[in-house]
Amino acid sequence: EGAENEAVEQVAFADRILLNKTDLVSEEDLLRVEKRLKSINSQAPVQRCTKAEVSPDWVLDIGAFDLKRVIEMDPEFLNTNGEHEHDTSVSSVALTEESTPLDLAAIEDWIGGMLKTQGADIYRMKG
Repeated sequence: EGAENEAVEQVAFADRILLNKTDLVSEEDLLRVEKRLKSINSQAPVQRCTKAEVSPDWVLDIGAFDLKRVIEMDPEFLNTNGEHEHDTSVSSVALTEESTPLDLAAIEDWIGGMLKTQGADIYRMKG
């Protein structure tokens, strides 16, 4: 109660939206989902994809973050007085390279396993 809906916030603040697994649903369902996404964020373009295949140029280095737009959507965005409460069922993981290079193959295997077992629960991956 009182926690932010993380999935809705991800869509609301997105600069771009990937609508994945589009090969598994009907055109009617895709149109319904796209309409719902646009009702949450009318500014972000939606890219349909299958198996997350999308050009990196479509999502990387697009220079899209606009603080003015964010504040228009959420005037309290910069308010740090503790009113904002996240859903405690949402967490994150970060991998960093210190002195020993990361084993990319091992990381890809680990991520692949996570996607197979917990894919429905993963909101966003960045790399």
